Amino acid sequence: MMKCKVYLSDEGFGHIVRQRAIIEEIRRLDPSVRFTVQTHRHLEAVRHLIKDIEVIDKYNNITWNKRENGSPDIAGIKDQYADYLTRSDRFLEEELEEFDYDFLISDLVYEAFEVGHRKSTPSFGVAHFTWDWFFSKLYPPPLTSDVFNRFLDYAGKASVLYFAPFTPPEILIHYKNKVVEVPLILRSHINHKTLEDNGKFKVLIMDSGAGILRPSIQNALDDIQTLDDFQFFISLGGPCDLPNVSVIGKNELLVDYIADMDLVIGRAGFNTISECIGLRTPMLLLSEAMNPEMNENIISLKHSGLGSFMSLGDFESRLSTFLPQFVKNEYRVLETNMKNHDMRTDGAAIIAEDILNRAGLQ
Repeated sequence: MMKCKVYLSDEGFGHIVRQRAIIEEIRRLDPSVRFTVQTHRHLEAVRHLIKDIEVIDKYNNITWNKRENGSPDIAGIKDQYADYLTRSDRFLEEELEEFDYDFLISDLVYEAFEVGHRKSTPSFGVAHFTWDWFFSKLYPPPLTSDVFNRFLDYAGKASVLYFAPFTPPEILIHYKNKVVEVPLILRSHINHKTLEDNGKFKVLIMDSGAGILRPSIQNALDDIQTLDDFQFFISLGGPCDLPNVSVIGKNELLVDYIADMDLVIGRAGFNTISECIGLRTPMLLLSEAMNPEMNENIISLKHSGLGSFMSLGDFESRLSTFLPQFVKNEYRVLETNMKNHDMRTDGAAIIAEDILNRAGLQ
């Protein structure tokens, strides 16, 4: 029996879904592998989404402070990472004392790769951006050069860094000796919902797991109710009496609805992008102020012709004007591009096989 430890940063939910897909593919190839997942903030989500694992409740040193609108809180990030080196040293000391695994996987928890290096254990990173890149794009820079240098040093200790499509080119160049580029990584076991066709244009509005868009969605409801030719599907956290709004229950997965939609409106998170591309549903993306990841994703999607952009202001107060014009004009091009793209979505299977080969398990 081989043992793997999975280190998850305490930021977002998409990486949990991607790691689940990889874990399930590794199990398909070698059912004897046993997994332990270490994280803190979203531990219950991990327990819910990834079955038959051991869990360790521990903060892995990676998250970032944000304001209510999702934008980075520069001062908060600076304060949070002021003692990072001390926390990093303490974290390493504890991990090295307790570590007893055959290989490890992480979504760019930097210390994980240093642990693997010191323990002579294969270590594998899975990401579509790196935290050193993310923080370097903020102004004024919230991290000291010592913290950046540690990030870069430890990431360089990884055995392999797997990067999905739309990874910023400068990351691929910097880590070129470690990089393996892979296709999109989609969640497995999607329970596709087939909805009654009432002749209306179906729009799924997706929020983040942290509910960042909820105030904006509430603001948009006044405009939404005037769009009689559209049927909106939204997870609101409560009932809604608008005839053209169908509420999705809080315990349902929004991805189950994507394939039957005409359009998805949501944040430009990588999971949303991957799922829409994989299920060939056009998307209209909303950015977050000063969020480098979201801005980079929007630029990449616009360039590829697989998605379009809408400002948060237009979404909140001008949807009744913007959406009909978008459907009449730009939407048809996106729909055609989505139907005809040749992007692969078997990233999890490729990563799983490569990890097992490199770890000497096949």
